[in-house]
Formats: sequence, structure tokens, C-alpha cells
Amino acid sequence: MDIYDYAEYPKKEDWLEICKDKVDSINKLSFNISPRTFDILNNRIAHFGIELNYQLKEFNNRAFDLITNYTMLKAYYEKGIPDDEWYAPSEESKARIQYFPQFEEKHYANLYWFSFYSESYYTRFFGLIDSLYHLVNTKYKFEIEPKLGFINKVLKKLEVADKGLYDYLKALPDNNVYKKVSEFRNNLVHNFRPNQIDSGITTEVLPDGRTSISVSVGRYTTSNEFLENIHDSLDLLADIIDNTKDKLEGE
Repeated sequence: MDIYDYAEYPKKEDWLEICKDKVDSINKLSFNISPRTFDILNNRIAHFGIELNYQLKEFNNRAFDLITNYTMLKAYYEKGIPDDEWYAPSEESKARIQYFPQFEEKHYANLYWFSFYSESYYTRFFGLIDSLYHLVNTKYKFEIEPKLGFINKVLKKLEVADKGLYDYLKALPDNNVYKKVSEFRNNLVHNFRPNQIDSGITTEVLPDGRTSISVSVGRYTTSNEFLENIHDSLDLLADIIDNTKDKLEGE
């Protein structure tokens, strides 16, 4: 199989149809940017206005990238990935396992491209979260340098400047959708990808110091599980913007 034989972009008229399930959330994924006039005689005020405009545009551009990424993964999902049953006893021998028993060649290609765009979706999601904190830093004039510990430093100052917004952002990592997004992203980027069937080997150190090794069919996260979480994450992003819009758009 040549994977590039199955690489396609949706037609222009199909993009809205592909996104229709989440159009309400997608339509909320941007900040309004009002035309600003800058007092060139007051360098500090002019600098603040220019920087805030830039940060708002940067967030909106990143949101557009995320939506594009979502459209691509959803397009391949809709082409068909029958992986809810991702293993079954082999027809030749009940003692053997057959993986992806319902797959044809095209399904392997659809799964590859869906997984490819899903992985970058999760990276873009957290890029948007980071961009939000840069917006907060600029809007509240904290002037914190974007270095290690940046988000925690922004939150520390925000607790004094705007307790309501602080409480909302501080609670985000405890949100169940956010936690699942974080888990998927960390495994996709740093560990073993859950959209691949793992070795099935589990090693456990017993209380007496011995090592127990067990073998199974392997662990795997289906494309449907990923898409469900991605849909939930779009709703979460829409909620985040709803709860920060009034704080971050104005002067």
C-alpha cells in the first residue's frame, strides 16, 4: 500500500458539511478585534495597544489552524475506520488473534491519516491554551517574560488582579475533558501512542520483589474515542472563550 494514494483534501464546498456537528462551538473560537487608534505621543500606551492587537490576532490565527486540523481528521474519520472491534479470534485458529478484522486497505490508510492529524490537533489545542495566557499577560500588563514557569507566574499575578478569572483558569486542569486531552497529548508526544496497538506486555514488581510479566492482546484507543474527546475539547475551548471574552477584548 502506498499511503499517499489515499491522501486527499476535501473539496471547498465540503468543509462546512464536515464541520457541521461542531459548528456552534467552532463559531465561538475567536476574539473580536476592534480597530484601535494609538496615541503616538504616549509610547507606553501605544505599545500596549499594538501588542494586545497582535496577541488577539495570533490567538485567532491559531484557532483557525486548529479548525483546519479538525476538519482534516474528521474528513478521514468519515471515510470509514471500522476499529471499534479492533481484534478478534483468527478464522484459521481460535488460539490466534486477528487485528482489525473488518479492515480493507483503504481503512488502514484512513486510520493513518486520521491519527496523523489527531496528533497535531492535540498539540495545537495546548498551543491555544498557551496563547490565552500570553493574552492575559498582555491585557493585564504583567510584563512576565515567556520563560519556564510562565503560566504559574501569570496565575500568581492574576489572583490579585482578577480573582474571578483566576479561579476559572486555575480550575481548568481539573476539568475532566481537559485532563483527558492532556493525557492523550502527553502519550502521543512523549510516550507510546495510544492510537497504535501496544506490545501487550505488562511488567509489575510484586511486593516480594519479584517481577511479574503478563501478555495480552495489547492496548489500543479507537478512533471513535479520540473523536469524542476532540469534540468535547472544542466545546471546552468555546466555553473558555465565553468566560474570558469580556476580560480580554476590551481596552
